[in-house]
Amino acid sequence: MKQTAESLALLLDRVVCRVVLAGRQTMPKGWSLPARTLPCHDVIRVEAGRGVFASGQQRREVSAPAWVVLPSHQPHSIEGEGLALAVVHVEIATGESLDALPLFCPDMEMVPVLPTGLEEIFGQAIAAWKEETPVGRVCANRWMELWFARAFGTRRPSGKVDTRLIDALAWLHANAHRPLRLDEMAREIGLSSAHLRSLFRRHLGSSPKKTLQEIRLKRACELLETGRVSVAEAGYQAGWEDASAFAKSFKRRFGLSPAEFRRVGLAGNIA
Repeated sequence: MKQTAESLALLLDRVVCRVVLAGRQTMPKGWSLPARTLPCHDVIRVEAGRGVFASGQQRREVSAPAWVVLPSHQPHSIEGEGLALAVVHVEIATGESLDALPLFCPDMEMVPVLPTGLEEIFGQAIAAWKEETPVGRVCANRWMELWFARAFGTRRPSGKVDTRLIDALAWLHANAHRPLRLDEMAREIGLSSAHLRSLFRRHLGSSPKKTLQEIRLKRACELLETGRVSVAEAGYQAGWEDASAFAKSFKRRFGLSPAEFRRVGLAGNIA
């Protein structure tokens, strides 16, 4: 049980993704990408065509539809025929490599077999990134955190994460700007409201309401850190309609006001 809680804490607090670039590309016939080494991970959805992907010592022939994960700091190359790719270049803010994170297996395949339902989350990350706004960038980061948790969170040899909880967290992230409707959320996940509360209490030691509060506060921190939005706008975009309520919640959690937080630039240092 402790390992399960630690795995989910990793999702909420320690695995902090930063999307560097995201989009979709259709490659011309005979296209190839020479070997290169990047400081970020490439997560690729092969939507059409086929190609040969190489990373480090691995070399795989891939046909659509398929997922390809190319780890950072490894030389990788692509040769394709009629390839249509959805690509997200993403950094793990802790600077750790994929195999150092508990959510990942050390011998992870470059072309892993992953759970269903990841395409929608991935598409949300790309769509958020393409908004080219501070809010969009923050949301893209959060969607990719959820993608990683959903993709690899159930692959640990012990302490497996209940995928319904990941679904619930994804729902909270997607609807953080709205008032919490527990019955609607439970219906979407396929549980009763009581079972949903029990799920959060058992795995997180918290409630859906408190977890949503943490998600909103984390989003507000990131928005304030950009320096491109006002305190009122950060609160509104994070899910508060009342600026006073936002300021009180923020100070209660971090010990300083949003304005102080923004002014002294502590967004990256408050745990």
